[in-house]
Amino acid sequence: MLSVVKVKGMSMAPRLVDGDYVFVSRFHRRLKVGHLVVVNHATYQSIIKRVEKINANGSLWLTGENDSSVQPEEMGWVPRARVLGKVIFCVCATPKK
Repeated sequence: MLSVVKVKGMSMAPRLVDGDYVFVSRFHRRLKVGHLVVVNHATYQSIIKRVEKINANGSLWLTGENDSSVQPEEMGWVPRARVLGKVIFCVCATPKK
């Protein structure tokens, strides 16, 4: 199943900016370091982040793309069950330079 999510904020800039739309797939076989994911975080609700590390039990260490993002240490390890989907495509609100 695919869903469309509107990007809010600049924590993933310049890759994703406020107003972009991403297509998210719930059907992903295996997440890897570098993939973008949408997660339902216990504190920050629905957020888009990049997978930085994956530990032995499958939990994810997530990060943003710039300094305005919530730091990984603040988010902590995110259980795999919190992943809503993997970003597979972006429709940019404005052309990237």
